[in-house]
Amino acid sequence: MKRTKQARSTVTTLPRARTGRDGAIDFALKMRDVADEVSQADHVYRVIEIVGSSADGIEAAIDAGLDRAHRTLRNLRWFEVIRTSGHIEGGKAKHYQVTLKVGFTMEPPGK
Repeated sequence: MKRTKQARSTVTTLPRARTGRDGAIDFALKMRDVADEVSQADHVYRVIEIVGSSADGIEAAIDAGLDRAHRTLRNLRWFEVIRTSGHIEGGKAKHYQVTLKVGFTMEPPGK
């Protein structure tokens, strides 16, 4: 009986990173890892969901949501786009809405 030769693979596989829907590294998780490495003290983060809107486009909707959150909340650290939607008029996009998860550092008790 003849033995068959097994092909040796020269391809090395890298450990898989956590990825988002579009294949990019999830920014929120990346920032959490960076904060863990750089931080001298332990932090507690709160995550909320907000919706920014604008007639000028998706980026303007993100900026509107973050600007409003910045006026109300302290210590904003990161955001993640959860959903993008809009309003159609005459076959064209007339208004954009972007749902964001926003993370901020909580202050220690008594502050």
